[in-house]
Amino acid sequence: MNISNAPTPDPIDVDVVIIGLGPTGATAANLLGQRGIRTVVVERDTSIYPRQRAIASDEDAHRVWQGLGLFDEMLATMSSDVRVHFKNGDRTFLSMTSSQSHGQGVPGMCYYHQPELERVLRQGIERFPTVTLMPGYDAVDLAQDADSVTVTLRHVDGEPDRKITGRYLIACDGGSSSIRKLLGIALPGKHIEEPWFDIQLRAWYDLPVDAPLDFTFISDPRRPGVDCPCPMGYHRVEFRVNKGETVEQLQTEEGLRGLLAERGIDYDKVEIYRSWGYTFHIRQAEQWRKGRAFLAGDAAHIMPPFAGQGVSSGVRDVANLCWKLDAVLNAGADPSLLDTYEPERRPNVEQLTAFSLRIGKLVMLGNPTAVRLRDGLIHAATRLPGLGRVIKNNGLKPRYELGTKGGFFGLGASVRSPRGTFIRQPWLVGSDLAHVRLDTVLNNRWTWIGFPGAPIPRALAEAGVAEVKLEYSSAIATHRVATGHYVDSEGDVERQMRKSRAQGFLVRPDKFIYCSDRELSSADHTRVASMIGMTPVASIA
Repeated sequence: MNISNAPTPDPIDVDVVIIGLGPTGATAANLLGQRGIRTVVVERDTSIYPRQRAIASDEDAHRVWQGLGLFDEMLATMSSDVRVHFKNGDRTFLSMTSSQSHGQGVPGMCYYHQPELERVLRQGIERFPTVTLMPGYDAVDLAQDADSVTVTLRHVDGEPDRKITGRYLIACDGGSSSIRKLLGIALPGKHIEEPWFDIQLRAWYDLPVDAPLDFTFISDPRRPGVDCPCPMGYHRVEFRVNKGETVEQLQTEEGLRGLLAERGIDYDKVEIYRSWGYTFHIRQAEQWRKGRAFLAGDAAHIMPPFAGQGVSSGVRDVANLCWKLDAVLNAGADPSLLDTYEPERRPNVEQLTAFSLRIGKLVMLGNPTAVRLRDGLIHAATRLPGLGRVIKNNGLKPRYELGTKGGFFGLGASVRSPRGTFIRQPWLVGSDLAHVRLDTVLNNRWTWIGFPGAPIPRALAEAGVAEVKLEYSSAIATHRVATGHYVDSEGDVERQMRKSRAQGFLVRPDKFIYCSDRELSSADHTRVASMIGMTPVASIA
Protein backbone atom coordinates (compact mmCIF):
# COMPACT_ATOMS: atom_id res chain seq x y z
CA MET A 1 0.00 0.00 0.00
CA ASN A 2 1.27 3.45 -0.91
CA ILE A 3 0.36 6.50 1.19
CA SER A 4 0.00 9.64 -0.90
CA ASN A 5 0.25 13.10 0.61
CA ALA A 6 2.73 14.89 -1.66
CA PRO A 7 1.31 16.96 -4.53
CA THR A 8 1.06 15.02 -7.80
CA PRO A 9 -0.28 15.96 -11.23
CA ASP A 10 -4.07 15.85 -11.50
CA PRO A 11 -6.00 13.81 -12.18
CA ILE A 12 -4.74 10.55 -10.69
CA ASP A 13 -5.93 7.75 -12.95
CA VAL A 14 -6.78 4.32 -11.46
CA ASP A 15 -9.21 1.48 -11.96
CA VAL A 16 -11.26 1.90 -8.76
CA VAL A 17 -11.66 4.75 -6.29
CA ILE A 18 -12.89 3.84 -2.80
CA ILE A 19 -14.25 6.61 -0.60
CA GLY A 20 -14.06 5.66 3.09
CA LEU A 21 -11.66 3.41 5.01
CA GLY A 22 -13.87 1.89 7.69
CA PRO A 23 -14.30 -1.91 7.77
CA THR A 24 -16.27 -1.90 4.50
CA GLY A 25 -13.80 0.27 2.56
CA ALA A 26 -10.75 -1.48 4.02
CA THR A 27 -12.17 -4.89 3.11
CA ALA A 28 -12.85 -3.67 -0.43
CA ALA A 29 -9.29 -2.36 -0.71
CA ASN A 30 -7.91 -5.74 0.32
CA LEU A 31 -10.19 -7.59 -2.10
CA LEU A 32 -9.17 -5.36 -5.01
CA GLY A 33 -5.51 -5.42 -4.02
CA GLN A 34 -5.60 -9.21 -3.89
CA ARG A 35 -6.72 -9.14 -7.52
CA GLY A 36 -4.06 -6.66 -8.62
CA ILE A 37 -6.53 -3.87 -9.37
CA ARG A 38 -5.15 -0.31 -9.28
CA THR A 39 -7.05 1.30 -6.42
CA VAL A 40 -7.01 4.56 -4.48
CA VAL A 41 -8.70 4.79 -1.08
CA VAL A 42 -9.73 8.25 0.10
CA GLU A 43 -10.32 8.76 3.83
CA ARG A 44 -11.03 11.95 5.76
CA ASP A 45 -9.39 10.81 9.02
CA THR A 46 -5.61 10.65 9.10
CA SER A 47 -5.53 7.81 11.64
CA ILE A 48 -7.78 5.02 12.87
CA TYR A 49 -10.77 6.32 14.83
CA PRO A 50 -9.80 5.45 18.45
CA ARG A 51 -13.21 4.46 19.80
CA GLN A 52 -15.36 1.52 18.87
CA ARG A 53 -18.58 1.98 16.97
CA ALA A 54 -19.31 -1.56 15.84
CA ILE A 55 -18.52 -4.48 18.14
CA ALA A 56 -19.57 -7.64 16.27
CA SER A 57 -19.23 -9.55 13.02
CA ASP A 58 -20.56 -12.91 11.83
CA GLU A 59 -19.53 -15.96 9.83
CA ASP A 60 -20.18 -14.34 6.45
CA ALA A 61 -17.66 -11.56 7.12
CA HIS A 62 -15.24 -13.98 8.78
CA ARG A 63 -15.17 -16.16 5.69
CA VAL A 64 -14.34 -13.15 3.51
CA TRP A 65 -11.53 -12.10 5.86
CA GLN A 66 -10.29 -15.69 5.92
CA GLY A 67 -10.03 -15.56 2.14
CA LEU A 68 -7.90 -12.43 2.52
CA GLY A 69 -5.54 -14.22 4.90
CA LEU A 70 -6.39 -11.86 7.75
CA PHE A 71 -8.86 -13.67 9.96
CA ASP A 72 -6.37 -15.60 12.12
CA GLU A 73 -4.72 -12.34 13.18
CA MET A 74 -8.10 -10.76 13.83
CA LEU A 75 -9.16 -13.72 15.93
CA ALA A 76 -6.21 -13.17 18.27
CA THR A 77 -7.98 -10.09 19.71
CA MET A 78 -11.58 -11.26 19.28
CA SER A 79 -13.92 -13.22 21.50
CA SER A 80 -15.62 -16.02 19.56
CA ASP A 81 -17.26 -17.80 22.52
CA VAL A 82 -20.29 -15.52 22.77
CA ARG A 83 -23.44 -16.17 24.78
CA VAL A 84 -26.43 -13.89 24.31
CA HIS A 85 -28.95 -13.41 27.10
CA PHE A 86 -32.34 -11.69 27.33
CA LYS A 87 -32.94 -10.57 30.88
CA ASN A 88 -35.88 -8.92 32.65
CA GLY A 89 -34.97 -7.86 36.18
CA ASP A 90 -33.26 -10.80 37.86
CA ARG A 91 -34.78 -13.33 35.48
CA THR A 92 -33.12 -14.54 32.26
CA PHE A 93 -35.87 -15.78 29.95
CA LEU A 94 -33.63 -16.68 27.01
CA SER A 95 -29.99 -17.64 26.60
CA MET A 96 -28.46 -18.60 23.28
CA THR A 97 -25.10 -19.18 21.68
CA SER A 98 -23.85 -17.35 18.61
CA SER A 99 -20.96 -19.68 17.81
CA GLN A 100 -22.76 -21.73 15.15
CA SER A 101 -21.42 -21.01 11.67
CA HIS A 102 -23.95 -23.14 9.75
CA GLY A 103 -21.38 -24.83 7.55
CA GLN A 104 -19.16 -21.81 6.91
CA GLY A 105 -16.16 -23.29 8.70
CA VAL A 106 -15.41 -20.17 10.77
CA PRO A 107 -16.76 -18.85 14.11
CA GLY A 108 -20.39 -17.81 13.90
CA MET A 109 -20.11 -14.52 15.79
CA CYS A 110 -17.14 -12.61 17.16
CA TYR A 111 -16.89 -9.52 19.32
CA TYR A 112 -13.97 -7.11 19.11
CA HIS A 113 -12.60 -3.65 19.76
CA GLN A 114 -13.14 -1.94 16.40
CA PRO A 115 -9.80 -0.08 16.23
CA GLU A 116 -8.03 -3.47 16.47
CA LEU A 117 -10.14 -4.84 13.61
CA GLU A 118 -9.35 -1.82 11.46
CA ARG A 119 -5.65 -2.06 12.30
CA VAL A 120 -5.48 -5.59 10.88
CA LEU A 121 -7.45 -4.61 7.77
CA ARG A 122 -5.21 -1.59 7.09
CA GLN A 123 -2.04 -3.60 7.61
CA GLY A 124 -3.45 -6.11 5.15
CA ILE A 125 -3.66 -3.39 2.50
CA GLU A 126 0.08 -2.78 2.86
CA ARG A 127 0.70 -6.10 1.07
CA PHE A 128 -0.59 -4.71 -2.21
CA PRO A 129 1.48 -2.20 -4.20
CA THR A 130 -1.50 -1.49 -6.47
CA VAL A 131 -3.45 0.14 -3.62
CA THR A 132 -2.78 3.76 -2.61
CA LEU A 133 -4.19 5.39 0.51
CA MET A 134 -4.99 9.13 0.53
CA PRO A 135 -5.73 10.22 4.12
CA GLY A 136 -7.01 13.64 5.07
CA TYR A 137 -9.33 14.24 2.12
CA ASP A 138 -13.07 14.83 1.72
CA ALA A 139 -14.93 14.20 -1.53
CA VAL A 140 -16.62 17.50 -2.47
CA ASP A 141 -17.64 16.99 -6.10
CA LEU A 142 -18.19 14.19 -8.59
CA ALA A 143 -18.59 13.93 -12.35
CA GLN A 144 -19.09 10.94 -14.65
CA ASP A 145 -18.89 10.19 -18.34
CA ALA A 146 -19.26 7.00 -20.35
CA ASP A 147 -15.81 5.71 -19.40
CA SER A 148 -14.87 7.10 -15.98
CA VAL A 149 -15.82 8.85 -12.77
CA THR A 150 -13.86 11.86 -11.45
CA VAL A 151 -13.93 12.99 -7.82
CA THR A 152 -12.76 16.37 -6.54
CA LEU A 153 -11.00 16.07 -3.18
CA ARG A 154 -10.48 18.77 -0.55
CA HIS A 155 -7.81 18.35 2.09
CA VAL A 156 -8.91 18.86 5.68
CA ASP A 157 -5.96 21.24 6.22
CA GLY A 158 -6.95 23.52 3.36
CA GLU A 159 -4.43 22.41 0.74
CA PRO A 160 -5.40 22.92 -2.93
CA ASP A 161 -8.14 20.66 -4.27
CA ARG A 162 -7.14 17.56 -6.19
CA LYS A 163 -8.95 15.41 -8.70
CA ILE A 164 -8.86 11.64 -9.04
CA THR A 165 -10.30 9.63 -11.91
CA GLY A 166 -11.18 5.97 -11.88
CA ARG A 167 -13.10 3.62 -14.09
CA TYR A 168 -15.39 2.83 -11.14
CA LEU A 169 -16.06 4.19 -7.65
CA ILE A 170 -17.25 2.49 -4.44
CA ALA A 171 -18.75 4.75 -1.77
CA CYS A 172 -18.02 3.26 1.66
CA ASP A 173 -18.33 6.58 3.49
CA GLY A 174 -21.08 5.73 5.96
CA GLY A 175 -24.65 6.72 6.64
CA SER A 176 -24.05 10.41 5.90
CA SER A 177 -22.25 9.50 2.65
CA SER A 178 -21.11 12.56 0.71
CA ILE A 179 -20.93 10.45 -2.46
CA ARG A 180 -24.55 9.35 -2.14
CA LYS A 181 -25.57 12.99 -1.78
CA LEU A 182 -23.43 14.07 -4.73
CA LEU A 183 -25.08 11.34 -6.81
CA GLY A 184 -28.52 12.61 -5.79
CA ILE A 185 -29.61 9.23 -4.43
CA ALA A 186 -32.30 9.42 -1.77
CA LEU A 187 -32.10 7.44 1.49
CA PRO A 188 -35.73 6.90 2.46
CA GLY A 189 -36.78 5.21 5.66
CA LYS A 190 -37.59 6.12 9.23
CA HIS A 191 -36.07 6.47 12.65
CA ILE A 192 -37.38 5.13 15.93
CA GLU A 193 -38.35 8.15 18.00
CA GLU A 194 -37.34 6.60 21.33
CA PRO A 195 -33.98 8.18 22.36
CA TRP A 196 -31.15 6.02 23.71
CA PHE A 197 -27.91 6.75 25.52
CA ASP A 198 -24.58 4.97 25.05
CA ILE A 199 -21.59 4.87 27.41
CA GLN A 200 -18.28 3.54 26.11
CA LEU A 201 -15.76 2.61 28.75
CA ARG A 202 -12.82 0.41 29.64
CA ALA A 203 -12.66 -1.59 32.83
CA TRP A 204 -9.60 -1.89 35.05
CA TYR A 205 -9.37 -5.59 34.15
CA ASP A 206 -8.79 -7.35 30.81
CA LEU A 207 -11.22 -9.99 29.61
CA PRO A 208 -9.12 -12.92 28.31
CA VAL A 209 -9.67 -13.62 24.62
CA ASP A 210 -10.44 -17.28 25.33
CA ALA A 211 -13.02 -16.50 28.04
CA PRO A 212 -16.74 -16.70 27.26
CA LEU A 213 -18.34 -13.35 26.57
CA ASP A 214 -21.84 -12.69 27.89
CA PHE A 215 -23.82 -10.16 25.85
CA THR A 216 -27.08 -9.17 27.55
CA PHE A 217 -30.22 -7.50 26.27
CA ILE A 218 -31.81 -5.75 29.27
CA SER A 219 -35.45 -6.39 28.42
CA ASP A 220 -36.87 -4.53 31.41
CA PRO A 221 -39.79 -2.17 30.61
CA ARG A 222 -38.56 0.24 33.27
CA ARG A 223 -35.35 0.83 31.29
CA PRO A 224 -34.47 -1.45 28.39
CA GLY A 225 -30.87 -1.51 27.23
CA VAL A 226 -27.87 -3.52 26.19
CA ASP A 227 -24.79 -4.66 28.09
CA CYS A 228 -21.85 -5.34 25.77
CA PRO A 229 -18.57 -6.47 27.33
CA CYS A 230 -15.84 -6.73 24.70
CA PRO A 231 -12.31 -8.16 24.56
CA MET A 232 -9.38 -6.25 26.04
CA GLY A 233 -11.50 -4.86 28.87
CA TYR A 234 -13.64 -2.62 26.65
CA HIS A 235 -17.31 -2.33 27.48
CA ARG A 236 -20.38 -0.62 26.07
CA VAL A 237 -23.59 -0.10 27.99
CA GLU A 238 -26.70 1.33 26.36
CA PHE A 239 -29.87 2.64 27.97
CA ARG A 240 -33.22 3.99 26.90
CA VAL A 241 -33.62 7.62 27.90
CA ASN A 242 -36.72 7.69 30.08
CA LYS A 243 -39.30 10.44 30.16
CA GLY A 244 -38.13 13.42 32.16
CA GLU A 245 -34.47 12.71 31.41
CA THR A 246 -32.18 14.48 28.97
CA VAL A 247 -28.93 13.40 27.40
CA GLU A 248 -27.24 16.44 28.94
CA GLN A 249 -28.31 15.35 32.43
CA LEU A 250 -27.17 11.77 31.86
CA GLN A 251 -23.73 12.95 30.71
CA THR A 252 -22.96 14.62 34.05
CA GLU A 253 -20.90 12.67 36.58
CA GLU A 254 -24.02 12.17 38.69
CA GLY A 255 -25.96 10.87 35.70
CA LEU A 256 -23.19 8.52 34.58
CA ARG A 257 -22.70 7.18 38.11
CA GLY A 258 -26.41 6.44 38.41
CA LEU A 259 -26.71 4.69 35.07
CA LEU A 260 -23.62 2.53 35.61
CA ALA A 261 -24.84 1.62 39.08
CA GLU A 262 -28.01 0.22 37.48
CA ARG A 263 -25.73 -2.35 35.81
CA GLY A 264 -23.58 -2.96 38.87
CA ILE A 265 -20.60 -1.05 37.44
CA ASP A 266 -18.51 1.12 39.77
CA TYR A 267 -17.88 4.50 38.14
CA ASP A 268 -14.53 4.77 39.95
CA LYS A 269 -13.22 1.49 38.52
CA VAL A 270 -13.64 2.27 34.84
CA GLU A 271 -12.34 4.77 32.32
CA ILE A 272 -15.13 6.46 30.38
CA TYR A 273 -14.15 7.20 26.80
CA ARG A 274 -17.30 8.70 25.45
CA SER A 275 -21.05 9.01 25.98
CA TRP A 276 -23.70 10.15 23.54
CA GLY A 277 -27.40 10.07 22.74
CA TYR A 278 -28.88 8.66 19.55
CA THR A 279 -31.97 7.26 17.85
CA PHE A 280 -32.20 4.22 15.60
CA HIS A 281 -32.49 4.56 11.84
CA ILE A 282 -33.94 2.17 9.28
CA ARG A 283 -33.05 3.36 5.79
CA GLN A 284 -32.16 1.99 2.37
CA ALA A 285 -30.89 3.94 -0.62
CA GLU A 286 -33.32 4.04 -3.52
CA GLN A 287 -30.60 2.63 -5.75
CA TRP A 288 -27.15 1.24 -5.00
CA ARG A 289 -25.62 2.17 -8.34
CA LYS A 290 -25.62 5.26 -10.47
CA GLY A 291 -23.48 5.12 -13.57
CA ARG A 292 -20.03 3.97 -12.55
CA ALA A 293 -20.50 4.67 -8.83
CA PHE A 294 -21.68 2.07 -6.30
CA LEU A 295 -22.86 2.40 -2.70
CA ALA A 296 -21.79 -0.15 -0.08
CA GLY A 297 -22.26 -0.60 3.65
CA ASP A 298 -24.00 2.18 5.57
CA ALA A 299 -23.86 4.40 2.51
CA ALA A 300 -26.43 2.02 0.96
CA HIS A 301 -28.38 0.80 3.98
CA ILE A 302 -28.73 1.56 7.68
CA MET A 303 -30.35 -0.95 10.01
CA PRO A 304 -31.09 -1.07 13.74
CA PRO A 305 -28.12 -2.32 15.80
CA PHE A 306 -29.87 -5.14 17.66
CA ALA A 307 -28.66 -8.00 15.42
CA GLY A 308 -25.10 -6.67 15.13
CA GLN A 309 -25.15 -6.81 11.32
CA GLY A 310 -23.82 -3.41 10.25
CA VAL A 311 -20.19 -4.37 9.60
CA SER A 312 -21.01 -7.82 8.24
CA SER A 313 -23.52 -6.38 5.78
CA GLY A 314 -20.93 -3.97 4.41
CA VAL A 315 -18.42 -6.80 4.03
CA ARG A 316 -21.04 -8.88 2.19
CA ASP A 317 -21.62 -5.94 -0.16
CA VAL A 318 -18.02 -5.50 -1.25
CA ALA A 319 -17.35 -9.25 -1.42
CA ASN A 320 -20.19 -9.46 -3.94
CA LEU A 321 -19.07 -6.40 -5.90
CA CYS A 322 -15.29 -6.75 -6.04
CA TRP A 323 -15.05 -10.08 -7.86
CA LYS A 324 -17.41 -8.67 -10.47
CA LEU A 325 -15.27 -5.58 -10.90
CA ASP A 326 -12.31 -7.91 -11.35
CA ALA A 327 -14.17 -9.86 -14.03
CA VAL A 328 -14.99 -6.66 -15.91
CA LEU A 329 -11.62 -4.95 -15.49
CA ASN A 330 -9.27 -7.91 -15.88
CA ALA A 331 -11.18 -10.59 -17.78
CA GLY A 332 -13.22 -8.53 -20.21
CA ALA A 333 -16.59 -9.59 -18.80
CA ASP A 334 -19.62 -7.66 -19.99
CA PRO A 335 -20.11 -4.62 -17.70
CA SER A 336 -23.78 -5.63 -17.33
CA LEU A 337 -22.50 -8.15 -14.75
CA LEU A 338 -22.25 -5.19 -12.36
CA ASP A 339 -26.01 -4.70 -12.62
CA THR A 340 -26.44 -7.91 -10.58
CA TYR A 341 -24.89 -6.37 -7.45
CA GLU A 342 -27.99 -4.77 -5.97
CA PRO A 343 -30.52 -7.51 -6.93
CA GLU A 344 -28.31 -10.13 -5.31
CA ARG A 345 -27.58 -8.20 -2.12
CA ARG A 346 -30.71 -6.17 -1.32
CA PRO A 347 -32.97 -9.11 -0.29
CA ASN A 348 -30.54 -10.19 2.43
CA VAL A 349 -30.27 -6.63 3.75
CA GLU A 350 -34.05 -6.37 3.91
CA GLN A 351 -34.34 -9.69 5.76
CA LEU A 352 -31.68 -8.78 8.32
CA THR A 353 -33.18 -5.33 8.84
CA ALA A 354 -36.54 -6.92 9.63
CA PHE A 355 -34.85 -9.46 11.92
CA SER A 356 -32.96 -6.75 13.79
CA LEU A 357 -36.14 -4.72 14.18
CA ARG A 358 -37.98 -7.74 15.62
CA ILE A 359 -35.26 -8.15 18.25
CA GLY A 360 -35.50 -4.46 19.07
CA LYS A 361 -39.26 -4.66 19.53
CA LEU A 362 -38.84 -7.60 21.90
CA VAL A 363 -36.26 -5.72 23.96
CA MET A 364 -38.18 -2.42 24.05
CA LEU A 365 -41.62 -3.73 25.03
CA GLY A 366 -43.11 -1.34 27.57
CA ASN A 367 -46.53 -2.81 28.39
CA PRO A 368 -46.20 -4.96 31.57
CA THR A 369 -48.81 -7.45 30.35
CA ALA A 370 -47.08 -7.83 26.99
CA VAL A 371 -43.73 -8.22 28.77
CA ARG A 372 -45.02 -11.07 30.96
CA LEU A 373 -46.50 -12.76 27.89
CA ARG A 374 -43.21 -12.35 25.98
CA ASP A 375 -41.14 -13.82 28.80
CA GLY A 376 -43.43 -16.79 29.27
CA LEU A 377 -43.83 -17.65 25.58
CA ILE A 378 -40.13 -17.44 24.79
CA HIS A 379 -39.18 -19.46 27.85
CA ALA A 380 -41.75 -22.13 26.90
CA ALA A 381 -40.57 -22.19 23.26
CA THR A 382 -37.00 -22.89 24.31
CA ARG A 383 -38.15 -26.02 26.14
CA LEU A 384 -39.60 -27.59 22.99
CA PRO A 385 -37.09 -30.14 21.59
CA GLY A 386 -36.92 -28.94 17.97
CA LEU A 387 -37.79 -25.26 18.20
CA GLY A 388 -35.79 -24.78 21.38
CA ARG A 389 -32.63 -26.05 19.71
CA VAL A 390 -33.13 -23.68 16.77
CA ILE A 391 -33.69 -20.67 19.03
CA LYS A 392 -30.76 -21.41 21.34
CA ASN A 393 -28.38 -21.83 18.41
CA ASN A 394 -29.36 -18.50 16.80
CA GLY A 395 -31.18 -20.43 14.09
CA LEU A 396 -33.84 -17.75 13.61
CA LYS A 397 -31.32 -15.39 12.04
CA PRO A 398 -31.87 -15.37 8.24
CA ARG A 399 -29.19 -17.39 6.47
CA TYR A 400 -27.25 -15.52 3.83
CA GLU A 401 -28.67 -16.33 0.41
CA LEU A 402 -28.39 -14.11 -2.63
CA GLY A 403 -31.35 -12.88 -4.58
CA THR A 404 -31.52 -14.96 -7.76
CA LYS A 405 -33.97 -12.69 -9.60
CA GLY A 406 -31.70 -10.42 -11.60
CA GLY A 407 -28.56 -12.16 -10.29
CA PHE A 408 -25.82 -14.02 -12.13
CA PHE A 409 -26.71 -17.70 -11.73
CA GLY A 410 -27.53 -20.73 -13.83
CA LEU A 411 -30.24 -20.08 -16.38
CA GLY A 412 -32.31 -23.10 -15.36
CA ALA A 413 -33.54 -23.87 -11.86
CA SER A 414 -34.35 -27.42 -10.80
CA VAL A 415 -36.30 -28.50 -7.75
CA ARG A 416 -34.13 -27.91 -4.66
CA SER A 417 -31.78 -25.76 -6.70
CA PRO A 418 -28.74 -24.62 -4.67
CA ARG A 419 -28.34 -21.43 -6.75
CA GLY A 420 -27.50 -18.41 -4.66
CA THR A 421 -26.41 -20.35 -1.56
CA PHE A 422 -22.93 -20.69 -0.10
CA ILE A 423 -20.88 -23.78 -0.79
CA ARG A 424 -20.22 -25.08 2.70
CA GLN A 425 -16.61 -25.04 3.91
CA PRO A 426 -15.44 -28.29 5.48
CA TRP A 427 -11.95 -29.56 6.13
CA LEU A 428 -10.74 -31.54 3.11
CA VAL A 429 -8.22 -34.37 3.24
CA GLY A 430 -5.86 -34.69 0.29
CA SER A 431 -3.82 -37.60 -1.01
CA ASP A 432 -1.11 -36.78 1.54
CA LEU A 433 -3.81 -37.09 4.27
CA ALA A 434 -3.19 -33.46 5.30
CA HIS A 435 -6.19 -31.30 6.20
CA VAL A 436 -6.95 -28.12 4.27
CA ARG A 437 -9.91 -25.77 4.24
CA LEU A 438 -12.10 -25.89 1.12
CA ASP A 439 -11.73 -22.15 0.47
CA THR A 440 -7.95 -22.54 0.31
CA VAL A 441 -8.41 -25.02 -2.54
CA LEU A 442 -11.07 -22.88 -4.27
CA ASN A 443 -8.64 -19.92 -4.19
CA ASN A 444 -11.17 -17.24 -5.22
CA ARG A 445 -11.70 -18.77 -8.69
CA TRP A 446 -14.55 -20.11 -10.71
CA THR A 447 -14.43 -23.77 -9.69
CA TRP A 448 -16.23 -26.99 -10.51
CA ILE A 449 -16.46 -29.18 -7.39
CA GLY A 450 -17.83 -32.66 -7.90
CA PHE A 451 -17.83 -36.32 -6.95
CA PRO A 452 -16.72 -39.09 -9.37
CA GLY A 453 -20.12 -39.20 -11.05
CA ALA A 454 -19.86 -35.51 -12.07
CA PRO A 455 -16.47 -34.60 -13.60
CA ILE A 456 -16.02 -31.07 -14.89
CA PRO A 457 -17.72 -30.52 -18.27
CA ARG A 458 -15.06 -30.25 -20.96
CA ALA A 459 -16.31 -26.85 -22.12
CA LEU A 460 -15.79 -25.38 -18.66
CA ALA A 461 -12.35 -26.92 -18.31
CA GLU A 462 -11.31 -25.51 -21.67
CA ALA A 463 -12.63 -22.10 -20.63
CA GLY A 464 -10.33 -22.10 -17.61
CA VAL A 465 -12.68 -23.17 -14.78
CA ALA A 466 -10.71 -24.96 -12.05
CA GLU A 467 -11.78 -28.36 -10.71
CA VAL A 468 -11.87 -29.84 -7.22
CA LYS A 469 -12.34 -33.61 -7.40
CA LEU A 470 -14.07 -35.07 -4.37
CA GLU A 471 -13.97 -38.63 -3.10
CA TYR A 472 -16.46 -40.14 -0.67
CA SER A 473 -15.50 -40.34 3.00
CA SER A 474 -14.82 -44.08 2.79
CA ALA A 475 -11.60 -43.25 0.93
CA ILE A 476 -10.07 -41.98 4.18
CA ALA A 477 -10.69 -45.27 5.95
CA THR A 478 -8.87 -47.16 3.19
CA HIS A 479 -6.12 -44.51 2.89
CA ARG A 480 -6.76 -44.44 -0.84
CA VAL A 481 -7.22 -40.80 -1.75
CA ALA A 482 -6.14 -40.40 -5.35
CA THR A 483 -3.52 -37.82 -6.22
CA GLY A 484 -5.17 -34.47 -6.83
CA HIS A 485 -8.41 -35.58 -5.16
CA TYR A 486 -9.91 -34.58 -1.81
CA VAL A 487 -12.21 -36.13 0.76
CA ASP A 488 -14.87 -34.04 2.48
CA SER A 489 -13.94 -35.30 5.94
CA GLU A 490 -16.99 -33.75 7.60
CA GLY A 491 -19.48 -34.70 4.89
CA ASP A 492 -20.75 -31.12 4.65
CA VAL A 493 -20.57 -30.76 0.87
CA GLU A 494 -21.77 -34.34 0.40
CA ARG A 495 -24.91 -33.57 2.44
CA GLN A 496 -25.42 -30.29 0.60
CA MET A 497 -25.26 -32.05 -2.75
CA ARG A 498 -27.54 -34.82 -1.59
CA LYS A 499 -30.10 -32.23 -0.50
CA SER A 500 -29.87 -30.66 -3.97
CA ARG A 501 -30.00 -34.09 -5.66
CA ALA A 502 -26.68 -33.20 -7.28
CA GLN A 503 -23.16 -34.59 -7.63
CA GLY A 504 -21.43 -31.42 -8.76
CA PHE A 505 -21.57 -27.66 -8.17
CA LEU A 506 -20.24 -24.77 -10.23
CA VAL A 507 -18.99 -22.25 -7.66
CA ARG A 508 -18.40 -18.53 -8.24
CA PRO A 509 -15.29 -16.70 -6.93
CA ASP A 510 -17.34 -15.43 -3.97
CA LYS A 511 -18.11 -19.05 -2.86
CA PHE A 512 -21.75 -18.91 -3.98
CA ILE A 513 -23.13 -21.72 -6.11
CA TYR A 514 -23.90 -20.72 -9.70
CA CYS A 515 -25.79 -23.97 -10.33
CA SER A 516 -25.58 -27.75 -9.92
CA ASP A 517 -24.77 -30.39 -12.51
CA ARG A 518 -28.52 -31.03 -12.84
CA GLU A 519 -29.08 -27.49 -14.14
CA LEU A 520 -25.99 -26.68 -16.20
CA SER A 521 -26.64 -26.00 -19.87
CA SER A 522 -24.51 -25.15 -22.90
CA ALA A 523 -25.68 -21.55 -22.58
CA ASP A 524 -24.21 -21.50 -19.07
CA HIS A 525 -20.87 -22.66 -20.47
CA THR A 526 -20.73 -19.58 -22.66
CA ARG A 527 -21.90 -17.20 -19.90
CA VAL A 528 -19.33 -18.45 -17.40
CA ALA A 529 -16.54 -18.47 -19.97
CA SER A 530 -17.22 -14.79 -20.56
CA MET A 531 -16.46 -14.15 -16.87
CA ILE A 532 -13.02 -15.70 -17.27
CA GLY A 533 -12.12 -14.01 -20.51
CA MET A 534 -12.14 -17.10 -22.73
CA THR A 535 -14.59 -18.71 -25.11
CA PRO A 536 -15.25 -22.46 -24.74
CA VAL A 537 -14.25 -24.54 -27.73
CA ALA A 538 -17.25 -26.80 -27.34
CA SER A 539 -20.40 -27.01 -25.26
CA ILE A 540 -20.43 -30.56 -23.98
CA ALA A 541 -22.26 -31.34 -20.77
